[in-house]
Amino acid sequence: MKTRRTMQGLIGALLALFLMTGCGLQAEESGKSAEAKAEQAMDAEGVEGTAPPFKATSFDGSEVAINAAMDKKLYVINFWATWCPPCRAEMPELNEFAKKHEGEVTFYAVNLQEPKDTVDKFLKDNGYTMPVLLDLKGEAADTYKVRAIPTTYVIDRDGKILLKKIGGTTAAELETALTRAAK
Repeated sequence: MKTRRTMQGLIGALLALFLMTGCGLQAEESGKSAEAKAEQAMDAEGVEGTAPPFKATSFDGSEVAINAAMDKKLYVINFWATWCPPCRAEMPELNEFAKKHEGEVTFYAVNLQEPKDTVDKFLKDNGYTMPVLLDLKGEAADTYKVRAIPTTYVIDRDGKILLKKIGGTTAAELETALTRAAK
């Protein structure tokens, strides 16, 4: 009985740890403006370097090749999954951001290793219309060294990574990164 209780406690602790950090959930500091939080997030988690090319699958089954360094476009690339609570929490704001910046920014929500039907149902059930790609084998996530989700990248027209944000992303953070890209 004692072993069983110990095992249940261990499983509960691991589950709590996963829910707090396993998907990349990060607590926000209170008392700061959205812009200040965005600046701090970029300073803390920004990376330098050129975004590597990757391939993913579109909903029609065709392969989509992204090469930000060659395309000369602004990109926002978000890695996510339907089962991830922080991913689900940021989706409404990302969907609105993608709509607002359509034609100005190339936005892709890259789903990690879930069947097309699962992703399609999630998007339809929630009314999301943002562009989604499927990373069925996790190769794009490996290329971008995604270790927790959600993870979002903002890439400038020269293919330089301006922001790598691990954890939930806000529109304010993305807007701040776009302002930096325009400079």
